[in-house]
Amino acid sequence: MDKRIQIALLLLVISFRLVAVDAYGATPTPMRVSYPAPTATQLPLWVAKEAKFFEKHGVAVDLVYVGSSSIAIAALFSGQLAVVAGGGVGGIASYLQGYRDLALFGSLNNRLNFFIYAHPSIVDASGLRGKRFGVSRFGGVGDFAARYFLKRARLDPRKDVSFLQVGSQSEMTHALARGAIEAGVVSVPQNFTVKKLGFKELADLTQSGARYASNAFLAKRQFLIDNQARMESFLKALIESIHFIKTKRLEALSILSRYTRTTDPEALNITYDEYVQKVWPQIPDIQPEDLTAVLEQQAETNPKALEINPANLIHDALMENIVRSGFVKQVYR
Repeated sequence: MDKRIQIALLLLVISFRLVAVDAYGATPTPMRVSYPAPTATQLPLWVAKEAKFFEKHGVAVDLVYVGSSSIAIAALFSGQLAVVAGGGVGGIASYLQGYRDLALFGSLNNRLNFFIYAHPSIVDASGLRGKRFGVSRFGGVGDFAARYFLKRARLDPRKDVSFLQVGSQSEMTHALARGAIEAGVVSVPQNFTVKKLGFKELADLTQSGARYASNAFLAKRQFLIDNQARMESFLKALIESIHFIKTKRLEALSILSRYTRTTDPEALNITYDEYVQKVWPQIPDIQPEDLTAVLEQQAETNPKALEINPANLIHDALMENIVRSGFVKQVYR
């Protein structure tokens, strides 16, 4: 389906639902927040909703799964969405196109939470020359992770490998298993699955030290200013949600299972441990250094990206107010 038609249909559906609620007067219109995929990274959002932390802090939130960044950002521009989770890359791309009333104000993941796996005959990065390398989506975080790994290994991503777009993580596993690709970028828990199949881990990028705002929160800057108290409540709910996840394993696993539709206990526990230890921070903030790699990635197609000061893309007043108030210390005491 044409992308413009997809965007129009989504906006129509969202608009209809909003009008229906207002017309019947049942409840006030909630703040609509989109997330890009039913993956573990989004668990703090789901827990904040299910454990009623949003409600506790007096903010009504409606979570919406929107798998396309371009559609989500179009809905943000039109006012049908208030916040886009995972909006770092798309938000910066829009900023470069002249949409300057955009700001990132937090993030649930500032690491490259990926692994590079290859056919067992490939013992190191040099063996990837001339091979087919799978990524989920061109231009996505996994695509960046692959290129980052190859550059560190002194390989040229444009010449030394052939990139193939294979889709979801489960499709990545199938592509490796049937020999459609010789290497690929995988995340938890698929890394354990491909390892069991005999594939070799070439890199654990969670240990690379690279920072990348892969799940940043994007909104209109003026909206954040006009709704300061409301948005501070939103972030407080997320902080409590992360604490809940880290201290109430079984309850968190139940919500993770329901939203990701995963019933395998081993996969759920492996995912939980990985994300609790390496991904979710006590303070889900975003720093300028988290955007440096994103800007470098954008610069490959738009050199003006390197002229941007990363700090200009961030609205940090909300999180600074929360930290200064002692709220985080109170939650973790």
